[in-house]
Amino acid sequence: MTIVSELQSDFNSILTYGEQIRIKYYNQAIVGEYDDDTYITQSGTDLWTSGVVQPISSNQYKSDALLLQQGKLLMDDKKIYVCGDVQTSGLGQIKIGVGSPVSQEYQIMEDGQVNSWEVNGSSVYKKIYVRFLPTGDFIGE
Repeated sequence: MTIVSELQSDFNSILTYGEQIRIKYYNQAIVGEYDDDTYITQSGTDLWTSGVVQPISSNQYKSDALLLQQGKLLMDDKKIYVCGDVQTSGLGQIKIGVGSPVSQEYQIMEDGQVNSWEVNGSSVYKKIYVRFLPTGDFIGE
């Protein structure tokens, strides 16, 4: 067994204590002359997986604090740790629902707020920064 597969196995054992999350992928189309005429449609099927949901930390020695200072994160945002092979990029936006049944909907933050921890070119886990969607829907959905 290689070090990468051991690390992935260890992280998967941590995920057994996480929450069920649903990931929905969307395509975005601009219909009119202006970019505010957008429509969002779901792409493919929902992906159910396990994730560890954590609050944002304001501790000055954590990477969250730098993003807070830059204004890219708010204290109400969350971070979710998922397995490294979960698809977190695509043509459109991605929505993450927490719980089974889903009780809260989040969107992945923009500006590359998905960090992948890799060993020898293989992703072990991903840390995803998300923001709560008060209505549960994107604009144009």
